Amino acid sequence: AAEDIGGGDAVLAIPRSLWMTVDTALASPIGAHCGDEAGWIAVALQLLHERSIGEKSRWAAYVNALPAQLDAPLFWSADEVAELTGTQLLDAAAGYDSYVRGTWARLKESAFDADPNVFPSDAFDEASFLWAFGILRSRCQAPMDQGADIALVPGLDMANHSGLSSQTWTLNNGGVAAVFGGGGGGGSMLLRTEKGAKGLVAAGTEVFMNYGQRKIDNQLALDYGFTDAFASRPGYVLGPIAVPESDPNCFDKMDVLEVAGLKEAPSFVLRAFEDPEPELRVFMRLLNLKGEDSFLLEAIFRQEAWGLVSEPVSRLNEQEACGTMINGCEEALRGYATRVEDDRRVAEDPGVGHRLRLAARVRMGEKQALEDALGFFSGVEARLDSMEYYQERRLRSLNLLDKDGNSTYDPFQDTMA
Repeated sequence: AAEDIGGGDAVLAIPRSLWMTVDTALASPIGAHCGDEAGWIAVALQLLHERSIGEKSRWAAYVNALPAQLDAPLFWSADEVAELTGTQLLDAAAGYDSYVRGTWARLKESAFDADPNVFPSDAFDEASFLWAFGILRSRCQAPMDQGADIALVPGLDMANHSGLSSQTWTLNNGGVAAVFGGGGGGGSMLLRTEKGAKGLVAAGTEVFMNYGQRKIDNQLALDYGFTDAFASRPGYVLGPIAVPESDPNCFDKMDVLEVAGLKEAPSFVLRAFEDPEPELRVFMRLLNLKGEDSFLLEAIFRQEAWGLVSEPVSRLNEQEACGTMINGCEEALRGYATRVEDDRRVAEDPGVGHRLRLAARVRMGEKQALEDALGFFSGVEARLDSMEYYQERRLRSLNLLDKDGNSTYDPFQDTMA
């Protein structure tokens, strides 16, 4: 900051006219070839085009400031990637690699080879296309990071991440707010400090933003090639998990998920040092609902089914719900090639390269989240005999059970009545 900034003030505003968007891509020389492509492909191709024409580009200063080398696992060597064995990060990075290389191969055949004047081979080779994808993943921030809205916002994307900050991009779609924010016509993207004393920034200090307040370490590592040393968020993403089609109650369970506002195949985040989110326990009960408990899936209960399974249904169902999680965590932990002690030693060794330390931190974080979840569900399993299940709750609500769980039904009284 060149001067003191007050809490809630706009630090920087970038007008829409300076962004690189799907619309600017379509209006550029490469536009005729990307009208039917996904938004990220259009912007990636424009980025490569602007880089290829050098100082002739109106974005030349911005493109020249972009890093030539990226630290995300997509750009690691085979030996470095091997350090991620067993991790979710490896699976995600491999998915990126396969998808982006496959997309490049398709574009090469359909567009690049057909029009080499627009797509010179030295500017649109596979390595360059991977670089453009990496730039988009590391510099496009919400709400301009998905679908047709994806955009590179020069200047604003230079703000570094801090997990201790809650500052994010704010979109002003024109009007008074954009004008006073410095946006001008067409709206702008702002980086605004937090309100109150927490948002004060002294002159000479760096202004940070948060790249994702709920992102865990392996998600930050995937797109940005780092984890936050001061606000570590170790975790493990569970899912997406779909109800098996072989389940005789599959469609009923999917209906329950839809009524509850969840996806047909939801995902859940296991966070180290935190209990699993309640929705995960409910989903595991629903996933394992069968036999005599399946009556809760009947149409008459459809609107309230999610609420009914938000508490233990039966001893067998709760045991199987816990067992699903316990077995899954144990299987995932067996997939790691290193021990936690080995990971910690590497992560804390300043003489080891950044990427090896990052891999070690990710391994530790994922394992910690899995071990904590394993401990949680093992603890629940140990308490099965002391839980109250649906039938007991139902009888109690009808005053047919007393506070000690004994039946209040008196057949003699019923006969006399």
